[in-house]
Amino acid sequence: MSQPPRANVDSYGFEWPKDFNHEQYDEFMSKYITVLSRRAKKWDKLLNSKEGFRKSNKVKRYVRKGIPTSQRGVVWSLISGAKELKDQQPDLYTTVLKGPLKQEIIETIDLDIPRTFPDNIYFKTESPDSKRESLKNVLLAFAHKNPLIGYCQGLNFIAGIMLLVTDSEDMTFWLLQSLVERILPDFYTKEMTGLLTDIGVLEELIKAKVPQVHERMVQTGVSWSMYVSKWFICLFAEVLPIETVLRIWDCLFYEGSKILLRVAVTLVIKNQDKILAAKNFVEITEVFKSLPLGATVTECHSFMQAIFRVPGSFPRAYITKLREYCREKVEKEKAHTKVLQEQQKQRQLEEKKAREAALELKRQEEEKEAALQAEKDKLALENKVEKLSPCDDENITTEESDIKVQTEVKAKEEAETSCGNNVSAEINQNPKAAVIASFSTESLKQVANGKQTSPLTHEESSKSATEMMVFPFCFEGAVCVWNVSFLTRIPQVRQLIRPQISCRTTIKDY
Repeated sequence: MSQPPRANVDSYGFEWPKDFNHEQYDEFMSKYITVLSRRAKKWDKLLNSKEGFRKSNKVKRYVRKGIPTSQRGVVWSLISGAKELKDQQPDLYTTVLKGPLKQEIIETIDLDIPRTFPDNIYFKTESPDSKRESLKNVLLAFAHKNPLIGYCQGLNFIAGIMLLVTDSEDMTFWLLQSLVERILPDFYTKEMTGLLTDIGVLEELIKAKVPQVHERMVQTGVSWSMYVSKWFICLFAEVLPIETVLRIWDCLFYEGSKILLRVAVTLVIKNQDKILAAKNFVEITEVFKSLPLGATVTECHSFMQAIFRVPGSFPRAYITKLREYCREKVEKEKAHTKVLQEQQKQRQLEEKKAREAALELKRQEEEKEAALQAEKDKLALENKVEKLSPCDDENITTEESDIKVQTEVKAKEEAETSCGNNVSAEINQNPKAAVIASFSTESLKQVANGKQTSPLTHEESSKSATEMMVFPFCFEGAVCVWNVSFLTRIPQVRQLIRPQISCRTTIKDY
């Protein structure tokens, strides 16, 4: 007869891993269920006894052997102190939910809800029995009640399992409150002093009980906090199989956080051969990833027996002493870190000021340079305006040029007057030279105005009147001469008239 198809989830709604060993699990559960049914009867009798529920060695023994699923929620509320807290403020949960809640916390929780047990049918949006909204309510109420903690990642997994067990928002809230307030103080604060302290305690325990493992971790430079932080923050949820986690929590609520140390030490001891065989960081990481697999942790009953046997004795006084030592160490490291952070902050502030000062100095230098360049450009422009074109390879100012022109014109006129009587004789001997010599500025003007006829009457007499004339005009007080074509062929004329005109005047040849 063929076997009926197996459900793809366990009794808590978790999907089976693809490589899960069902045969091994079924063999274990067939025996375990029988044990649980016998214990359920004992728990019924204990809970309904006339003397009521009280902590005792008998209860401790019952708890270590496991609390039946049907009674786990009620027993947790009793052994953890959650019921006691609730009885003191029975309406607190409802009141807190009705109050104002910080939007920042709401947004953070909203981000973590979809990440909570995505392989569990009760935490999927399409599930009709989805507990997502209930989980959000519990986390919001807890954050409002504990402002110094607010919301801490990891609490979503813890509250999620509590909801699966109790099926009650109110009881889950009080279980979470008791866990954080009484059992694991300082674990979920922003500084996480309690968490760091217990990680230090675990390292000391490993050093004492399996020193070779401690040495290997030191040699490879691996920090215990890299792997153990998740173990302790999530209380092994998302690390070990759900049934094993519930058995650990049974003891945690009754005996306190020392159980977490027992579980961690047991896991290390049982896997020490693998850790010692690992040669580097990557291989050690793979070993720790493989810890949740195999019969060692799947068979929760034998594993719980191992945590009280394998590590040996954990005297409370010894653990307390280790915690005091490690807490002091943590506080010193935090103080040192704070000093370093302050120093770094101060250095960054000084570097920022130095950069700003350098930028300001550069800006001032650029402004000075720009101002200097502007002044240079201004002076250059003024010089360019005032500067005259070179004449006979000399640079003279406008004023100097005007004075020179006036002086030369005056001297020329005086020369013409003194030499007037000699012109006729010179013309008879050398007509062209005489005419050229007599070409003063004034005579040029007269010729141009038609008041004087050109004295050139020899071979140049055949030229037209236009060619025989010189056209002067004034520009800014200086005489400018446009000479006709015949003048361009007489070098003496150019030598004669050149001193008579302003250096700014160009003699154009045609």
